[in-house]
Amino acid sequence: MTTTPERQPISLSSYKDILAYVPHALGFHPRNSAVLLLIDDDRLEATLRVDLPSTDEHLDLKIWNAQVVRLLHRIPNIEDVAVVIYAPEISGNQQCVPLANLVSELEDALAQQDIRIRHAWCRQGSRIWNYDTADGSDVQEIPALDTNETNLSMVFAGSSPLDQPWDGSGVPKWSNTDEVLQLLEVHEANLVVSLEAWNESLSRPANETTAALHADPLKTAMLVGSLQTKLVRDLLPFLAGEGIESALDTLFGISIDEREAAVAPLADYLLGRGWYAPDWQRVDRLWEVCRDLLGVAQGEPRQALLCILAWIEWARGRGSMALVLLNQAVLENETYELARLLQKLMEHGVMPAWATDQLRAWRANFS
Repeated sequence: MTTTPERQPISLSSYKDILAYVPHALGFHPRNSAVLLLIDDDRLEATLRVDLPSTDEHLDLKIWNAQVVRLLHRIPNIEDVAVVIYAPEISGNQQCVPLANLVSELEDALAQQDIRIRHAWCRQGSRIWNYDTADGSDVQEIPALDTNETNLSMVFAGSSPLDQPWDGSGVPKWSNTDEVLQLLEVHEANLVVSLEAWNESLSRPANETTAALHADPLKTAMLVGSLQTKLVRDLLPFLAGEGIESALDTLFGISIDEREAAVAPLADYLLGRGWYAPDWQRVDRLWEVCRDLLGVAQGEPRQALLCILAWIEWARGRGSMALVLLNQAVLENETYELARLLQKLMEHGVMPAWATDQLRAWRANFS
C-alpha cells in the first residue's frame, strides 16, 4: 500500500494518466499484478498492488478476492477504486479482454463491501482494454507515456521508477572495503557508543554522512560491526523514527531487567502500531546510509542491512519492495532469523497503522 504522493491531482478517468502515475507510486513498473487506486470523495488516497492469482479457477479467484477485501478493510472511508490489471503477455492477436472473469468477480466482492469499481482497464504489453466494453472492441495501442504531464511532473521532481523491485544489488563496492573488513575483525561492540554513532550519522543529510563514512573506515567498521549485535540492529529503525533518547530508554530498560515494559514501545513501533508516526526525514536518511553500506558489508551485517531496508520500505507502505529485499536476505542466508520473521509478517498483509493515515503516512517527495 502506497500513500498518494503530494502533487497535482491526476485524472482518475484517464488511463494515460493512471498508467503514467502507477510506477511512480509503487517505485517500480508492475507486472502480473492488479493495481487498485483507492478513492475517497474524489481524492486518490492510496495505491495497492497485489500479485495476480496463479490460475483463474473459481477457488483461486475466491481466495484472491478475499485477500484484496481484507487489505482494503485497513483503509477507512474508501468508496471507489480504479483498477488496472497488468496481465501476462501472450503471443497472438488477442481481442477478448484478458482476465475479465477476475475483474467481474472482484467487482461483485467489492460491491458486497459497498465499494464501487469506478474504472477498470487491462494492460497487456503495448495494448490496453477498457473492461466497461467486455467485447474488447475498444482495444487500443498505448501511446508513449514519456511526455505525459503526470509522468513529467514526477520525473522533474526526482522520481525514477525501477524496471522491477530492487533486491539490494548494484551498489558499488567501496574502494577501501579491505581496510574496513580488517578493522571489523578487531571491532568490539559497545551498545551505547554504537547507537550514538548511528544517531550522529542520522542527524545530517545522508550525502554528507556517506561521504564522511567513505573517508573514515574506522567509523564505518563501527557501524557495520554493530549490526552483528541483534539489539543494536533491532533498535536502528526505532532510533531513526523516535530519536536517541527513546532508543536509550529502551536499551537501559532491558538492561535492568524490565524487559516487558521496556520492549513494548519498541515492539509496537516495529509492528507499526500506536498513534505516533516515525520521523520520516531520519528514516529516509537511515535508508540512504544502509543502502550505501551494502557496498562494504558482508555476511550477517549485509543481511541485517537488507532487513532494515525492507522494514523501511514496509513502513513506507511499499510491501512489494520490502518482500523482494527479504527474499534476497533469505537467499543469501536461509538461517537468518529476522528475515524469515519479517517475511511472515509481510506475507500476511500486515500494514503499519500510519500507512493508512493521511496525516502520518510517508509521502514520496513528488511535489
